[in-house]
Order: sequence, then C-alpha cells, then structure tokens
Amino acid sequence: MLLATLLLVLASACLHALWNALLKRAANMEAVSMGILAVAFITTACVAPFLPGRAFPDPRALAWGLGAGCFEGLYFLTLVRALERAPLGWSYTWMRGGSIVLIWPLSLLLLGEPIRPHQGLAVLVVCAGLALMGLAPGKARTDRGRLGWAAVVGAAIAGFTLCYKFSLARGAQPIPLFAVSMAVSLPIQGLVRSLRKGFTVRSLLTPQWGLVLVAGILCTGSFLLYLQALSMAGAGVIATLRNTSVVFAVGFSWMLGERPPPRHWAGACLVVAGAVALAL
Repeated sequence: MLLATLLLVLASACLHALWNALLKRAANMEAVSMGILAVAFITTACVAPFLPGRAFPDPRALAWGLGAGCFEGLYFLTLVRALERAPLGWSYTWMRGGSIVLIWPLSLLLLGEPIRPHQGLAVLVVCAGLALMGLAPGKARTDRGRLGWAAVVGAAIAGFTLCYKFSLARGAQPIPLFAVSMAVSLPIQGLVRSLRKGFTVRSLLTPQWGLVLVAGILCTGSFLLYLQALSMAGAGVIATLRNTSVVFAVGFSWMLGERPPPRHWAGACLVVAGAVALAL
C-alpha cells in the first residue's frame, strides 16, 4: 500500500509539472488554461456516469467537492498570473512550497493528522529552500507582485487539497469529484475573465489546440492520480510528497530555455528534502 501510494504521488507530481511547463509555453496562457479546464471537465464528466456505485454517498461529500471547485477556480486564475510574471522553476517552487507550509498546520487542526517533532525542523528546511528561491536574479528580487501571486496560488492549492480530502473521506469517488470541481471552476474562469477590461470572446480562442489537448489530458491524469493517493493517506503527507514536483518543474524550466542559477536548484532540493522529511 505504501509503495503504491508513493508511486501514484510521484507520477502525479511529474505529470503536474509537465502540464504547467506546457502552459508556460503557450502564447495565450489565459485561453490555453480555459482549454485545459474544458478538456479535464469533458473527459471526467463522460466517464463518471458509467462508474459503479454512488458518486457522492454523503451530501457533504458533494458540498466539499463544490468547495474544491471554488479553490480550483482561484488556482487556475492566479496560476496564469504567476507564470506570466516569473520563470517556471522559481514560481512553481514558491507555489508548491508555500502550500506545504499551509497544509500541515491546517491538516493538524482540521483533520487531526499527527505531527511529530522532526516535522517542525522539516518545515524550516522548506522555508530555507524558499528563501534561496526568493534570491532570484533581476526583477524577481524586487518585484513583490511575483511573490504575491505565487503565494495566492499556494493558498489555493492548500484549499482544494483539504476540500478534496474532506470529500473523499465521506465516500466521494475521485473521477466524479474532479468532474464536479471542474464544473465549478470553469464558469468561475469565464466569469472573472469576462469582467476584465477589454475582454472579448475572441481573446479566448487559440490555435494551439494540440497543446490544449495534451496539457488537458496530463492535467486530468495528474489530478486523478493525486486524488486516488489522497484517498489512501493523510492530506498533509500526500500533498507534501506531491510537491516534490518542484524538481521536475525546475528541470522542465531548463528544457524551456530558462537557466535557473545554482541557488534555484539548491532551493528546490531543500524544498523537496523538507517535503520528504515531513512525510516520513
């Protein structure tokens, strides 16, 4: 069980970093992010009705799924802003590392998950890694807006992780749960963007349909693997282990032509080391 959970989380982490890297490549990230959400919703909504058993045996499971969708909406909106303003490796590490720091105390308070003395030290290691990532070259050192957007993304990750865990704990099936979440997130995306000054429907049209389809499938796969692992272990442990994806993200950023300085690699490795120590 432990090995299967670990493999699910690592596979989810790799897929998640990869679709974020594809989104970073998009010429129109807002349009592509909407397309990714649409692919995720359509694929899961088509499969969900054919699954055996009740999708949400407890009404509270559905309510938490709706809550997860609100946080997913915030996540996708702010993810685009964060990726527009900073390199992939830097912003991704801050997003995921920030969520670690939030999820553990919330898991302790809301879910009653145990916390051990060594985990306090592990959180300090994560913070040290984030501090190294914060020492970015050029504007990233002074532009607080970049850090602000990444921090909001981290808060959104913590929010939907806990909502998913509450829903799964009440019997929700992962695929219908994700479909419901995407059904809430997608209109939030459209509504918020339609209120933006200068918005036109044409601005959401993109010729990058191949990228949208591939990134959408990767996004769906990464979240479903994550939800399956989340149903098998505590939210703090699974969310923390999944954030090992920061190493994948820094590697993918190098493939995109970004050249993370040594301190970024060191910071990402510290975040991963702290994440693993927290989960042990």
